[in-house]
Amino acid sequence: RLREAATMAFCALLEGAGPDTIGPYIQQIIPVLLQALNDQNVLVKDTTAYCIGKICDLHVRSIPNDMFPTIVHGLQEKLMTETPRVAHQACYAIHNLAAAFASDDSAATTGTNALSQFMAPLLQTLLQAADREDADEANLRQTAYSSVVILIQYSAPDCQQILLQLLPATVDRLQKSFFMPVLTNDDREKKEQLQGLLCALIQMLCQKLTKEHVMNMADTIMTNLLQVLQVKSASCHEEAFSTVGSMADILEVDFEKYMAALQPFLLMGIRNFEAFRVCTCAVGVVGDISRAIEGKIQPYCNDIMQALVEALKDTKLHRSVKPPVLCCFGDIALAIGAAFEPYLQFSLMLLMQASNTRAPDDDEDLIEYVNTLREAILEAYTGIVQGMKDGNRIDLLLPHVTSPLQLIGQLASDPNRDIHVLGKAVGLLGDIASTMKQHPPVREQLSQPYVQQLLQESQQSGDESLVETAQWAASCVA
Repeated sequence: RLREAATMAFCALLEGAGPDTIGPYIQQIIPVLLQALNDQNVLVKDTTAYCIGKICDLHVRSIPNDMFPTIVHGLQEKLMTETPRVAHQACYAIHNLAAAFASDDSAATTGTNALSQFMAPLLQTLLQAADREDADEANLRQTAYSSVVILIQYSAPDCQQILLQLLPATVDRLQKSFFMPVLTNDDREKKEQLQGLLCALIQMLCQKLTKEHVMNMADTIMTNLLQVLQVKSASCHEEAFSTVGSMADILEVDFEKYMAALQPFLLMGIRNFEAFRVCTCAVGVVGDISRAIEGKIQPYCNDIMQALVEALKDTKLHRSVKPPVLCCFGDIALAIGAAFEPYLQFSLMLLMQASNTRAPDDDEDLIEYVNTLREAILEAYTGIVQGMKDGNRIDLLLPHVTSPLQLIGQLASDPNRDIHVLGKAVGLLGDIASTMKQHPPVREQLSQPYVQQLLQESQQSGDESLVETAQWAASCVA
């Protein structure tokens, strides 16, 4: 108990101490902790693995390089030989160790990093840990898969062959999951959790591989994702939709062949108002697909736009879904150009209504939400303007351009507006000026004091991206 208490006390010190203060002690304690991983007491081993995980999370730069292999081997050994709780803590430590490579640029410059030599055995052992009969305990299965995903995310280019072998193996795991027996609710939850974890793993593998590599397995992957979406429960739909969105990003125009089969599930996801995270993911997939296949999404737009409008009108819809739905209007308009005309009137009306949402000055949560909402509204307007411009139908927008300009005018005097909203407002201002300035009503609006106020404030913001956008917008307005 004293050993366990001393280790936990050291963990507490990690939270508040700076690297200069705690670093020398970490270098001294690492050999002690590695030895304690083999302690006879389970509590000591559990707390020791947790402590190593905290060190990897908060002070990984203080770990001596020569101890890195010993730490990895020590943690890997515990994945299959210890209780689920100790194995869970070992997964947690490996996860944090891998996450530390987020800021490591050696992979980009040399093609490798310190993880590469351990990648194959670590991935193999973590997947074995996820398959343990007792992996339901202590959240071991979920932590093991999470560690696999983070290892892949920060893997170097020299690990590509390992990932190429892992992708079909993971898809095979997903295929086999459909045949898992379901006799109880626990069985169903276990099956759906596993399918969600496998979808997330497939998503990360596809993001790390090239389009050519993914194309070879795209049909099989999409077939399995659609089968996951057939499950009535929404517990694994979020991960499935996210993976579908990544597939669209990767395959681009080649994704179009899956649209007919995907459409019913996409509409079902958008209309799943009660499971708002699933609804949000489904809406996000519409944006991904719009950017991927562009004008080829047009045959599916009637049903999609109807579902999006139904979502906005539903009183039970969680407010966090509203901004991505509004963004979708812009994504679709940009994708199909002049063909957006049938949806233009009601889209602009809904954007104008959403623009009237206000937040009290003393409600920080609502202020943050309204900023997110306004950012989405401005993005939607921008997509519509650019889509109409690309389709040579700016004339359709001219009777309605007052609404976005009024919103921009309101934002100019809003003290609660954040820098992201400012950037979107200035970008929209530039788009309106570059496409419609020659029309007298628009030119008159652009001469209002708020326009110069916004441009000057943006140019003096010190934010490099915003300054660049403001300089461009100013040249369009002039």
